[in-house]
Amino acid sequence: MQLVGVDWLRSDKREDDISSRYGSIVQKYAERDGSEFFFIVNMQIPGTTKHTLAFYYMMKTPLEETPLLHNFVNGDDSYRNSRFKLIPYIVKGSWIVKQTVVKKPCLVGQLIEVHYFRGKNYLELGIDAGSSTLARGVSNLVVGYLNNLVVEMAFLIQANTEEELPEVLLGTYRLNQLDASKSVLVKP
Repeated sequence: MQLVGVDWLRSDKREDDISSRYGSIVQKYAERDGSEFFFIVNMQIPGTTKHTLAFYYMMKTPLEETPLLHNFVNGDDSYRNSRFKLIPYIVKGSWIVKQTVVKKPCLVGQLIEVHYFRGKNYLELGIDAGSSTLARGVSNLVVGYLNNLVVEMAFLIQANTEEELPEVLLGTYRLNQLDASKSVLVKP
């Protein structure tokens, strides 16, 4: 999929289903009756001020042409939780952050809460980093060092059988010294 947008938001509450909001990139394409499908990874970072880092990936080919992705998008939450995988990598950062965030694939839905929002032309994953003590601790540590970090991440759908191989790489990103003060305030 192609990365077509990123939102870096702050709010006093968790921001869910941002893809359904009027004026979002997803809704702009939906208004034109385009055939594009969006996969949104909405990373929700806890704290006094809640931060949302949302990545918008788009594909122009029909979902049916990628059976593993089609099954994921149309599956139930249990199926999705057993398949959505991320691989984090701290390229540049302090020793403590590099030791805490290991470059190892993990099934996110097995560790923390993921809320799924399905629309006509999208699936949004709301990854709640505040839903477990461990994830909250790692998030707080990483946010404290954001200005000095270079982070890479890959999102995949895990294949569990030989017929499902190869796994589906949804997208990647690289964040270079993200500044929390530059996040956009969400207006109520």
